[in-house]
Amino acid sequence: MSGGVIVDRRTTLAWLAATLSVLPESARGTGLEGTKWPTVTLLPVKGPGYGVDPDLADPKVPWPLTLTQVELRATAALCDMILPADGGASAASAVGVPAFVDEWVSAPYPAQQRDRALIVPGLAWLDEESTRRTGKRFADASAAGRSAICDDIAFRDRVKPGFEKPAAFFAQVRRITLRAYYSTAEGWEQIGYLGNTPGEGPYPGPTPEAAAHIAQVIASLGLPGAHAPDVSSGAT
Repeated sequence: MSGGVIVDRRTTLAWLAATLSVLPESARGTGLEGTKWPTVTLLPVKGPGYGVDPDLADPKVPWPLTLTQVELRATAALCDMILPADGGASAASAVGVPAFVDEWVSAPYPAQQRDRALIVPGLAWLDEESTRRTGKRFADASAAGRSAICDDIAFRDRVKPGFEKPAAFFAQVRRITLRAYYSTAEGWEQIGYLGNTPGEGPYPGPTPEAAAHIAQVIASLGLPGAHAPDVSSGAT
């Protein structure tokens, strides 16, 4: 991101693996060289959850959204740094990722509320740090200004001392952004995932390499009556 260079989509795809890991607890500090990690009072989320029988034919979000317009602008700017418009691909904000983040941190479930306790103060930190460095909130700063901040917190092996907490915040927003983006039809297209596309003609079955792997797994499990796929007829 240095020098205002926007990270390309190939790099962000490589980040998918990195998002499965988190900073170890011992690496998360609170002292910062820049702005201090803000203390934000979060009102309790009181909305209902989906329940045990959600109506998937008419999906609705039953809880109120909680991010402010200022927080949403910072979210959109950060999501677009993570997944910018690139060639024929839309930026994260264009496919609704900031709205997904809002829904996520507003959900009345323990995991989402833990993320809320990190992400909402992180958005405040982002604006305060940007104001300290550039005189403008993060969403209003130049690409170079936003990139300079992201450089300090985006790469696990290059996090500056004192920026561990913002780095944990960035990692979680990146994780949510990637999962949200690549759950959309446009995201599927970017990674070549066919999604719910019906196949035409007889099912060809797995490749010989895949069939060999399946046979090895079945053999290792010792399942009674199990058999490896018959690739010669295209059946399983």
